[in-house]
Amino acid sequence: MLQKVRHNIPTVVGLGFLVGANLFLFSQRSILREMPPTQRILAQLIFAWIVTLFLLVLVVLWERKPLSSIGIRRMSRKDVLWAVVGFLLGGVIIMGTMPLVQRLGLSSTENGVRHLMQLPIWLRMAMVLTTGVSEEILYRGYLIERLDVFSGRIGLSASLSWFVFVALHLPFWGLGGAIQIGLGSIVLYALYVWRRNLPACMLMHILNNAVALLLVPTFLS
Repeated sequence: MLQKVRHNIPTVVGLGFLVGANLFLFSQRSILREMPPTQRILAQLIFAWIVTLFLLVLVVLWERKPLSSIGIRRMSRKDVLWAVVGFLLGGVIIMGTMPLVQRLGLSSTENGVRHLMQLPIWLRMAMVLTTGVSEEILYRGYLIERLDVFSGRIGLSASLSWFVFVALHLPFWGLGGAIQIGLGSIVLYALYVWRRNLPACMLMHILNNAVALLLVPTFLS
C-alpha cells in the first residue's frame, strides 16, 4: 500500500482535496444558514464547480491521465438507453419508499423539494445542471476510480463512495430523505460500475433532478 501511495502522489492529493473540500463546506454550515437561501445555494453551486474543475485539471495536468480514466467518454446508444432506464427505476425506488419513510416519522424528499421550490426557477435549473455534472465527476467517476487505484476492488470502491455520497445528503435532506436518495443512487452506482460511462450517469442524474426540481414543484404549488 505504501508503495502505491508513493507512486500515486497526485491521486492522494486529489482524494485529500476532495475530503478537505467537503469538510470545509460542512464546517461553514452555521455561516451558510445565516445567508439568504438564494445566496446560500448559489455559493454552494459555485463551490462545487471550483472543486470539480480543480480535480479535472489535476487529472489532466498532474496525474497526466485522460479524462476517460474517470469515465468521461462518448455515450453509445446503449448508454443513453440504460441511463433512461436507470432514471425510471431510480424514480420508482424513491417514490416507492416515500410512504415507508413517512410512516417511520422521518422527513421524505418531498420536504426538501417543497423547500427548494421557493427558489427562483433559474437557480433550480442551475442546481439541476451543477449537481448532475459535478456530483457525477466527484463521487462516481473520480472517487470510485481513484479509490480503486488503491483497493483494486471496484465494488469496494463504489461502496465507499456511496457511503460518502449518502452522508453528504444528510444535513439538508434529513435521515428519511437521505435513505431515499441512497437507495435511488444505488442504480447510479450500478450503472457506472457496469457501463463505466460517466456521461450516462450525468444524463440519469440530470433527468432525476429535472423532475424533482422543475416538474414536481408544478404539482406541489
